[in-house]
Amino acid sequence: MENSSISVRAALQQFQDGYTARDTARLDDFMQLFAPDEHIEMIGIGAAKRAANEWFIGPAQVRDIVEGDWTYWGDVRLDVEGAKITVNGATAWLSTTGTVTQTAAFDTAIEFHLNDMKAMFDQEGLTADQKLMEITHYGMRRLRERSKGLGYSWPFTFTAVLVLVDDNWRFHTLHWAMPVD
Repeated sequence: MENSSISVRAALQQFQDGYTARDTARLDDFMQLFAPDEHIEMIGIGAAKRAANEWFIGPAQVRDIVEGDWTYWGDVRLDVEGAKITVNGATAWLSTTGTVTQTAAFDTAIEFHLNDMKAMFDQEGLTADQKLMEITHYGMRRLRERSKGLGYSWPFTFTAVLVLVDDNWRFHTLHWAMPVD
């Protein structure tokens, strides 16, 4: 059991190493940290509905959001050593805290965010009022983030489920969450 939690912590460290390096040329190598499963998920801080905004399902969508994180998001630091890890057979889950610190990449993200807002106009199943509310909320969050300036660190929590695949721990489901303020 102890060796299993050490191996899970090593997988978390590799995840952190990828987010530290942010080398998009090595993104395919990084994706090997995920289970080879069409149902893997990465749930972002703005997710509220499965398969909608910031809820990514499947390797292609997870790869896309990781690439976006590495390109536009700030400096991510997970508390790897402080992670609480539980292992039960071929499944493990963990929880930890972290920070994302605004870097110069954040300034280049404004076009990315505007494109997200444009996409919200085309979202099916929402009334005009709902679209306006979602776009306004999203835009206000981005403006608030920008107002904090470069170097500001936002706290978050991070949880993940890993599965054992060929004697290697692989991420299956990840969730990033930020406190409501």
